Amino acid sequence: MTKKLDLMRQQANRALSVAPPADRFARAQALVERQPNGFAAKAPEDGPAARLPGSDISDSQRPIERTAARATNDEVAGEPFYEETDISLVDENPFNARRLYRPERVHELAASIRADGQLVPGIATVRNGRRVLAGGHYRLRALKVAGKTKIKLLIHPGLTDQQLYQLSYKENAEREQQTPLDNAIAWDALIKDGIYPSESAIAEVTGMSLPNVNKTLSVLKLSSGVLDLVRERPESFALTTLYQLRLLEGAAGSSVASEMAVKVRDEAAVAKDVELLRARYENKPARKTKETSRQHKLLGPDGAHVGLLKDWDSGKVTFEITLKDPSKRQELIEELKARFSSPTE
Repeated sequence: MTKKLDLMRQQANRALSVAPPADRFARAQALVERQPNGFAAKAPEDGPAARLPGSDISDSQRPIERTAARATNDEVAGEPFYEETDISLVDENPFNARRLYRPERVHELAASIRADGQLVPGIATVRNGRRVLAGGHYRLRALKVAGKTKIKLLIHPGLTDQQLYQLSYKENAEREQQTPLDNAIAWDALIKDGIYPSESAIAEVTGMSLPNVNKTLSVLKLSSGVLDLVRERPESFALTTLYQLRLLEGAAGSSVASEMAVKVRDEAAVAKDVELLRARYENKPARKTKETSRQHKLLGPDGAHVGLLKDWDSGKVTFEITLKDPSKRQELIEELKARFSSPTE
């Protein structure tokens, strides 16, 4: 039954992605309508719920009832079912894989909903009598913008916290994959909240390599100013770009990293540009520390000032002296030569 449902949704998604804009929703609607019962609206409180499209439940089996008591039991276990419910009764997924939403996409989807209605249901579970979305947050936002008060949902009773994350992650991957920053924010929260014990567990559930999970989470080490720039257009920042930005900020500081982030956001730079700039800063020779010399006045036999001697911590010693008496001058020269000249000279 689950495989049939997945197949139906994949067909609808393909119709939405490959059809021309003018008729993509019509084609998706046709696929939906070919399924038994289509997307059924909510049944009366004392009546049977709609069966899953393609379900093999026989008429002799007792139908699922959507009573208040049943809703409470659905928090533990039960057959999936379709319903159309008030948006006011729906809560967002606290473990959602997507954390960033593009306003332009919300408004595009709202326009299509006004024209054609909601073609694909969201996925939800039941908690405390309310519906908690696993997937469908773009649809929820678009329905609100479109002025709708109802949302079509496929209810999976008894979903765990981990399943709420996994379903949202997989659904996003089928439609518009969340960005690396989405993943970083979501994974950091999942580990801190104890939903998953480690980065290795995140790698296992997402199918991503552990090094890439490590790199993704390291994105959050960027300064708040750089992260704010990334949030403006997160889809422009691939994981490699964000990783290089973090290394650049470590080598050159937040100001340089922010300037490069603006270029990436505006599509004037890519990961390679960030990497080259970072390499220039990392290979930049260290600036020499200016030494301060110590000065000593040189006095003649009569106490008159005749010169200046300087010495540095590096060991360098210089002096300048003026001796007007030729014999005294030659005497000093011979003394210095005797003290510092090579024996072979």
